[in-house]
Amino acid sequence: MRCGLPATNVSVRYDPDMQEDLVWVARDDGPLPERQLDCIARASLSTTYYVYFRDQAAQTRYDLLYRKLEDAADMAHARKWLRARNLLATLPLPEKGQPLSRYAEAVEAFCGVKKASLLVVRHAHSITFAEGGLGRLTARGIEHAAANEAQFECVMAATSAADLKSRGIFFGLIGNAAAGPR
Repeated sequence: MRCGLPATNVSVRYDPDMQEDLVWVARDDGPLPERQLDCIARASLSTTYYVYFRDQAAQTRYDLLYRKLEDAADMAHARKWLRARNLLATLPLPEKGQPLSRYAEAVEAFCGVKKASLLVVRHAHSITFAEGGLGRLTARGIEHAAANEAQFECVMAATSAADLKSRGIFFGLIGNAAAGPR
């Protein structure tokens, strides 16, 4: 079997909630070697399969490795996307000592999005989407979004290529952001 897992330790089950096939790996006699976890993570990234381990310690080790590989793949894809559009050389990056809002505004300008309409800084190390910035879903599709599809793709590529996580900056959706302080 691929990655050296015995077939008896692997099962695939359809999850109706996720509408995906999930790969479950049963506990082995001992901890899985790092190279084996790496192989499984790379296989998962190159397919549509989610992998879960029945052993929590293995799951924790796998999740850390998977996220690291996923972040690297996202950054490489984003840089390729920007390079193909001749944008990589002018990619804005957060500047140490400068407010994060300055970087968020630079990304919006870089992608042709109206200032402060899509991105908002929630605190010194966190950027999320402005309330209403992503628009609202209607029967006709998404309406009243601050960015069109190409601009949104640019924002996502710019923030991924900037490797914000390694700079200690979170970028993404923050649950119930509208309920936070104003």
